[in-house]
Amino acid sequence: MGTYLRLLTYLRPYRARFTAALACMVLYAVMSAVSLGTISPFMQVLFERVGRARVESIALPGATAPAEREALAREPFRAADIARWPALLRARVEHALVMARPLVALERICLFLVIALFLKNLADFLQAFLMISVEQAAIRDLRAALLAHLQRMSLGYFHARRTGNLMARVTNDVEYLREALATGISRLVKGSLTLIGCLAWAFYASWRLALLSMLVLPPVLLALALLGRKLRKRSDAAQQRMGDLNAILQENIAGVRIVKAFGMERFEQTKFERANEAFYRAFVHMRRLATAAGPVGEFGMVLAAVAMLWLGGVEIFSRHSLAPAQFVLFVTALVTTTSPIRSLSEVNANIQQGLAAARRLFELLDTPADVTDRPGARALAPFRDRIRYENVTFAYDGDRPVLENVSLEVRRGEVVALVGSSGAGKSTTMDLLPRFYDPGAGRITIDGVDVRDATLASLRAQLGIVTQETIVFHDTVRNNIAYGSSVAGAEREGAVEAAAAAANADAFIRGLPHGYDTVIGDRGVRLSGGERQRIAIARALLKNSPVLLLDEATSALDTESERLVQQALERLMRDRTVLVIAHRLSTVQHADRIVVLEKGRVAASGTHAELLDQDGLYRRLYDLQFVA
Repeated sequence: MGTYLRLLTYLRPYRARFTAALACMVLYAVMSAVSLGTISPFMQVLFERVGRARVESIALPGATAPAEREALAREPFRAADIARWPALLRARVEHALVMARPLVALERICLFLVIALFLKNLADFLQAFLMISVEQAAIRDLRAALLAHLQRMSLGYFHARRTGNLMARVTNDVEYLREALATGISRLVKGSLTLIGCLAWAFYASWRLALLSMLVLPPVLLALALLGRKLRKRSDAAQQRMGDLNAILQENIAGVRIVKAFGMERFEQTKFERANEAFYRAFVHMRRLATAAGPVGEFGMVLAAVAMLWLGGVEIFSRHSLAPAQFVLFVTALVTTTSPIRSLSEVNANIQQGLAAARRLFELLDTPADVTDRPGARALAPFRDRIRYENVTFAYDGDRPVLENVSLEVRRGEVVALVGSSGAGKSTTMDLLPRFYDPGAGRITIDGVDVRDATLASLRAQLGIVTQETIVFHDTVRNNIAYGSSVAGAEREGAVEAAAAAANADAFIRGLPHGYDTVIGDRGVRLSGGERQRIAIARALLKNSPVLLLDEATSALDTESERLVQQALERLMRDRTVLVIAHRLSTVQHADRIVVLEKGRVAASGTHAELLDQDGLYRRLYDLQFVA
């Protein structure tokens, strides 16, 4: 219940439209009950009064006096039929039906029925019109909240989870909530009020028969409750299988180059088919339970109606204690309850599926972000002096430390290179500066301020980053270069082209079909690796941050492009601080300082010449690359 109440909080911003929709639902239920209530007057006017008049005409063939015929035609309902009605309503009925001729009374009943049904269907349309916008707005807000929360999570959160599963949460699971939110409430309110109206007429027609028919209700409700409990479990399993299916599909599409290169199409297809089969079985089991809910509820009421038909016949023919018109009203009201009961059964099934999805979504939303702004965090002042790593230790998920007591310093205007064997902790060292992760021990300071005491936005605003994995988006070249830049308006075009020229990208961009307005495809598939890398470098340059983080920034460039980019970087490094990672030592030989990492520790530090004079790891790496 707590999960559902929390889900309903997403309707709160739209309570005005929601309240108006509820009012329309009430009108719908009232008009349904009113139209049902016309059955008894209709039966009496159509059969009892007209039939009685025909009998009298046959019995008195010589009775030609108009006064006699008018007296017969105006014979009133039996008092017992409307004696229990409220006084004002009884007076209205007597005036409209009792005092009128049969044909006039019939016309009035038909007109009243048309008006009631018109209002009923108008109310149904208006509530659906309002609830569609409320439902979709709430779903939109929930998706936005999910993405906003995901954006706050650290890299470690994403590295520990499959992308497809996270995508399924935001898309597939949210869709399951649609029927449980506004639409479910609409059907719940409409069905409940309509059911109450039908039962009220059934009790009015014959309270004895109504009480007897209620004996079937507890077993039906118990059966629906058991179905609902099983349905929630089945729904949770189906949603998990859909997440697995999305994950495999996402990985297959993202890695299609490797799949084809290694001839693993059949393997991937088999893996997908297994996941698809698992989802098929889980979904079929879930839908079988869901579809059983409606028939169970409806059949229970049908059994009650059939039993009441027999008992009503006994009341009419043997005991003469029930008027035929009242019995028709009772049976009609009882049969009419099957529709709202079926609807309520289906709503219960949808709500159970929605609750399973909501549990998974709230589990995501309740996962705390482990890298956030501290209480009282303040904006970081513009960088002016130095960056320091002070005895920094870090481990992924509590495993053995990737970094251990790392201390290093980067002064303003310096180019500091991190080198070492694969797995030495170079990328992790760089990732700690923008707080993609937080160290387990020690601290990192910028001008003496612990980066954890600064707001994330102000910290990252001062960092320009080019990652080892080149990330570009399905957008134009211009928008990819301007991504994250504050440059706007007329200056944007010139600034983008200047940054591209500095990154040695302007020439190939102008050779594209639409130049800077060319859409480069998903993950930049229409560009070569070197071209994507130069666009990423141009993006970092345009951001014009005082600190540049270059993680293998030239790894995808050929020798000529690498030389040109290095020249551009050297020109732009004036008044900037650069922390660079490179496996190719030729790219860092001119760094002001080189820090050698080995097994998560600082093994050595110095200039290229100083490190070559030492018989250490740097010299061995250098010999491997340059000594034949």
